[in-house]
Amino acid sequence: MEYLSLGKIIDSFGIDGTIKIYSTTQFGEKRYKAGSKVFLFNPQGKTRAEYAVISYRHSGFFDFVKLEGINNPETVKEMKGYEVHVIKDNKDLDKDSYFYSDLRGCKVIDESKKVLGNVKEVEEFPAQVTLRVKRDNKPDFFVPFIKEFIKEVDIDEKTITIHVLEGML
Repeated sequence: MEYLSLGKIIDSFGIDGTIKIYSTTQFGEKRYKAGSKVFLFNPQGKTRAEYAVISYRHSGFFDFVKLEGINNPETVKEMKGYEVHVIKDNKDLDKDSYFYSDLRGCKVIDESKKVLGNVKEVEEFPAQVTLRVKRDNKPDFFVPFIKEFIKEVDIDEKTITIHVLEGML
């Protein structure tokens, strides 16, 4: 089974065991619906425990989530650094949409099939989502993840074909 990370527990919020999570998902509303299941992953012990969501709200970079069975700040403090996961399910995606985890590591090629580098990170800027591409012995470069630059994404082959403008590289 494959999991997606929604963020990392950074602290408790309030006295009822609400969890403050540094969010790495754009889909908090969908992922933290009341009754849905999330998994708290302990990166030290490599353990994962399932919880049901009771409530959710978002503010800035943070998600505030109340989970069934976590009822005090002391329990949350023991979980600082845990990651919040959900089961990866491709049916959640719209056409021509991708999980960031599927884009990381993809080989980036130009329209003549020349390899330019590999996706190091998917970064969100106010204007758009952008790929950070790592190259051998050269500085990273950025590619806006919009149709003018992204010509083809093949997740199965782990390749992304881009249109290169002068001065881009």
